[in-house]
Amino acid sequence: MNDLQRVVASHHGIDAWVLYDFRKSNPLAWHMIGLDVDAHCTRRWLVVIPAHGRVHKIVHKLETHTLAHIDALEHTYATYEEYDTVLRTVLGSYATIAMEYSPMNALPVTSYVDAGTVDHLRSLGLNVVSSADLAQQFTAVLTDQQRAGAALAGGELREVIMEAFRLIATRLLDDEPVSELEVQQFILQQFDARGMVTDAAPIVAIGPNAANPHYAPSYTQYSMIEREMVVLIDAWAKYQSPGSVYADLTWVGYTGEIVPDDVASEFDVIVRARDAALQLVRDRYAAGESVAGYEVDRAARTVVHDAGFDAYFIHRTGHNITTVTHGPGTNMDDYETHDTRLVLPGTSFSIEPGIYMPGHIGLRTEIDVIIHTDGIVDVPSSPLQTHILPLLAPEWDA
Repeated sequence: MNDLQRVVASHHGIDAWVLYDFRKSNPLAWHMIGLDVDAHCTRRWLVVIPAHGRVHKIVHKLETHTLAHIDALEHTYATYEEYDTVLRTVLGSYATIAMEYSPMNALPVTSYVDAGTVDHLRSLGLNVVSSADLAQQFTAVLTDQQRAGAALAGGELREVIMEAFRLIATRLLDDEPVSELEVQQFILQQFDARGMVTDAAPIVAIGPNAANPHYAPSYTQYSMIEREMVVLIDAWAKYQSPGSVYADLTWVGYTGEIVPDDVASEFDVIVRARDAALQLVRDRYAAGESVAGYEVDRAARTVVHDAGFDAYFIHRTGHNITTVTHGPGTNMDDYETHDTRLVLPGTSFSIEPGIYMPGHIGLRTEIDVIIHTDGIVDVPSSPLQTHILPLLAPEWDA
């Protein structure tokens, strides 16, 4: 609680941070107070962390054990009248409180407190503001060990993707059939052999299928990979050990000896977009300046826009990465949302611009970026992809 309280005290204008949950409605709050994932919680609870003074916890009389691990002044309730009275007693001295709430739901990834609860607290005269900037310091910042593990996972994931491309090349050169599904299953086998896990099967998609950014082959829907095709592989995995952090990469190959000029030119656009976003982050950190998620997205999107492909770049530039692939921290986004949160030291995130032409082709390049606590910006899966890999050429291996 001491670390949480220090963060509250450092944010001028916030009197207290109120963590609220009802039946696991607020996973960020569970994470921040270290509540066991198997804890039995069927009633509302709150932890009130003031900028100064004692921490308070509010629990139902049936479930006082829920927050027993927290050193705080305990307040209990049973009836709804008692609940309202306790809220007034504990929160009555505050003017502004932060909660996992986002005005107008501008940042859905940070918005877990229901509208009715916000209404209730406002009816008590409280000004409720977003805890988005506070929360990510405890939910997105990784330990030294986690960042090191993510870097290793990134290098190993890149090797798996290259092995998958080699499988495709070998089969085609031997005039043997190979499908998206077979390559996908090969990747999963590689994960298992390397002690890695994933939360979903990877994307292996020929050009028209890759025009859907979230397409993935399945036993009921897949295509054969043939010569003179674009093949996109997007895979994400982490080590099996507790607390491990994901790596998430996308590479593109072409099942021929020479990549067509138009396809190569389109891919060059997103490479330049990716590099522009990465350079902005590096420049800001080198200068000791902050950078917000929306700014990183703008840097990439401007390149795509100037090349005339902005209508085909239909998702944010990147997402936060933690022990889950899409973490709760800052996203590189000025498209799906306007993410004003800062990109913090100690975090990991993807940069993944793409071009998607329905029924024709989909292209994406994706890297993971790790910012260390000393401000060093690292791309663990380097070297980066600079051109589409011509898989049937004598020398194509990245």
